[in-house]
Amino acid sequence: MNKELYELSYSLKKELKKKILLGVAFAVGIYAFINLFLAFVAFPLRQTSASMQPDIVRNSCILFTHVGKSVSRGDVVLVRSRNEEERPVAQRFFEQLVLFFTAQQFNPFNIDRSMGNEPQIRRVIGVPGDEIYMRDYVMYIKPAGEKYFLTEFELVKKSYNVEINAAPALWDTSIGVEGSFDTILLGEKEYFVLGDARNSSADSRLWGAVSEEHIAASALVQYFPLSKLRFF
Repeated sequence: MNKELYELSYSLKKELKKKILLGVAFAVGIYAFINLFLAFVAFPLRQTSASMQPDIVRNSCILFTHVGKSVSRGDVVLVRSRNEEERPVAQRFFEQLVLFFTAQQFNPFNIDRSMGNEPQIRRVIGVPGDEIYMRDYVMYIKPAGEKYFLTEFELVKKSYNVEINAAPALWDTSIGVEGSFDTILLGEKEYFVLGDARNSSADSRLWGAVSEEHIAASALVQYFPLSKLRFF
């Protein structure tokens, strides 16, 4: 009788141990899947500046994707730092594994994320082949093959708002970002990106046109705050 109880107890212990191991393996697998999904498919990002107001306010949260990246006029995109180049998939995969097993405490590639080197959220206004110029913070565009310039709002199919504040009296217009500039022709794979807060946003007016390789991801949805919920 005692032997039967011992064997029964051993079987129960073995079964319990098996369930615990399966549970731990499942939890680790889910955690790894979420991390890899966020690294290679879609990831959330918080807008920390006011450069995309009024539609994307400070502390808004947006879901971006790397997958099927195709850039169109009016898209909200993530522009990587001019000092950061596209990295091989194998390198990004290894980086995510290291971050996972070190609880995000160690990055093997030590990428500089200091102020000025952070990726920026911006809106694509000019696409390859466009002739563009700006007057009073509004972009005028003549697409390739067209005869006439139209404002960005006439050409962009997606609805968005911009913030343009009147300059104070006697303000020196040479200070800060330009509100007007002469015609520029965008070359192959060149995009002109702007912040929606036109008076204060650092964008292609300072950097110049950005290459296709420097557009890291496209916005899918703004999910916070709920009052600003919108799909891009």
